[in-house]
Amino acid sequence: MKLVVNGADVEVDDRHAKPPLLWVLRDVLGLHGTKFGCGAGFCAACTVLIDGRNTKSCQTRAEQAVGKRITTVEGASGPVVDAVRDAWHRGNVVQCGYCQPGQTLAAVSLLGADPAPDDAKIDEWMSGNLCRCGTYPRIRAAIHEAAGTLVAGPEPEPLIAPAEPEVHRLTPEEIADPVHPYIRIHEDGTIVAYASQIEMGQGVHTGLATIIAEELDADFDSVRVVNAANGGGPPKDVYGHPDAGGAFQYTGASSSTRAFWARYPLVAAQARARLTAAAAELWAVPADEVVFDRSSGWTSSSSVGAGLEGGGVNGLAPVGRSGEPSNPPPCGCQQICGTPS
Repeated sequence: MKLVVNGADVEVDDRHAKPPLLWVLRDVLGLHGTKFGCGAGFCAACTVLIDGRNTKSCQTRAEQAVGKRITTVEGASGPVVDAVRDAWHRGNVVQCGYCQPGQTLAAVSLLGADPAPDDAKIDEWMSGNLCRCGTYPRIRAAIHEAAGTLVAGPEPEPLIAPAEPEVHRLTPEEIADPVHPYIRIHEDGTIVAYASQIEMGQGVHTGLATIIAEELDADFDSVRVVNAANGGGPPKDVYGHPDAGGAFQYTGASSSTRAFWARYPLVAAQARARLTAAAAELWAVPADEVVFDRSSGWTSSSSVGAGLEGGGVNGLAPVGRSGEPSNPPPCGCQQICGTPS
């Protein structure tokens, strides 16, 4: 059996002709962007495009798609797709995200059929795609925005996900450090925070990023929260949930922000103190003379220090004017600044 999937011809064993297209896409071809939701055609999480029309792949036998163009979320592209993804991103539509591959493909199909749909048309077209998080108002608004983008032009730039940072198993020395397992500040101005809490749509990564940005007086956009590597436990895991005594990691019961509220402000404050100490040592001035101004970075209130330039978060890195790291201070500041330890 031959199928055309995302513009490519693929051959699938004939024994897969009768099963739902959903399972052929996921289990045979390895395209996992198409989601299994109910398996009964009620939720449309499994939506794909077949010849441009949104179709529930759990209710479509694979053989029914022979000779047709199958497009999954991995292969969707073009001006309409870019407009939809841009509107979804700007409108912060996604909560847990599970239904969104199907939602976005349904929206692409709608705008292909009607470039200027009104609310009634959107509601009618999208009513089959269920969202347990209830993001329907944001979906409707994003479709209107995408339609406006297509009319006004120019085409939005395709959204490109940032590269995943390299995450390794912590060494015993890193586990013992009060800052290094949780926050690292890099010379390009980015702050990477490591947390065990999985973003399940309730904004825990946004909350932790806000806490860290406020404590470091850094730009929110410079903070990125990623899932942490193994933290050493049990019986003790540095990323372990406080409600479990730190024995193991879990996300649930709407406990993330409450449980980790104390940890990350403290860690960020310790990181800020290390940076202050590094600047004071570099300039040979008392630490209480080192001040931070968001526009100019770390500076000394005396005439001795002229300011740190060249790297870090608005100057939040112990580097000299050349941009090269200074000698590591006793506080171990290089560990949080992204420089080799």
